[in-house]
Amino acid sequence: MKGTVLSIIVYSILCTGFVGWRIHVLANHAPTHFEIVLDPSLSHPGGCESVVGLADQSLHADGVSLDSTLTVLVLGDASTANEPWQLGRYSFPVTSKVLEGRTANLRRREAMLSDVRHKCETLRRTNVSPIFLGVKQAIADLRAHGCKENSRCQVLVDSDLEENVEIPIKVALDRTRNRKLQMPTPLDNEGVEISFCGLAVTAGQIVNSSGKEIRNSVPRDPGRDDRLRQVWLALFTKPETVRFEPYCPTSK
Repeated sequence: MKGTVLSIIVYSILCTGFVGWRIHVLANHAPTHFEIVLDPSLSHPGGCESVVGLADQSLHADGVSLDSTLTVLVLGDASTANEPWQLGRYSFPVTSKVLEGRTANLRRREAMLSDVRHKCETLRRTNVSPIFLGVKQAIADLRAHGCKENSRCQVLVDSDLEENVEIPIKVALDRTRNRKLQMPTPLDNEGVEISFCGLAVTAGQIVNSSGKEIRNSVPRDPGRDDRLRQVWLALFTKPETVRFEPYCPTSK
């Protein structure tokens, strides 16, 4: 009898502990959110295939749940005081209803990607690339959505990384001055993975909408590619979670 009572007490304690642990985990586990930062500048003729490809990639990422979201930000220009603006925010097209099945999920995904493509194709090209500010605001947006230190949220940046608004960054990239300027405070990306893609997609000649040449792009060589990576890595508190890809994924 005593053994039975003891077993019941131990079982109750274990159940209570398990429930408490699950509550703690759920309370401290934030959904995985994604932010795509698109550079529409004339120096980066990536088109919309890469943006759709990044959106599609995020749909298949680890940690995606019903509460995950995808936000597409577009780098700004003088009309937005260089602030990025939101092209769209999407809930992940995932359903937990068995009856709706895989076909319904697929239709939702295709509709979401189609909307991203359609909106992207209406974008106006710009002459500036406030990339640092765009990434900063993307991280801030993720923080506002609950991404924290133990999250695995992601910022996916489609750009050639040729910053031309933050002068200290531009000077560091170009090495046009002997004296170093004060760099911006590194961005806190704890719990946020940063992925830069499209570094190799850059225009040799920059032309406006009428086809007239505006200026030449900065020549690329292995030294400049290395410098791009070094300068941008130094702009994050967790450079080990920053990666670079020469090309972005494209839609299938």
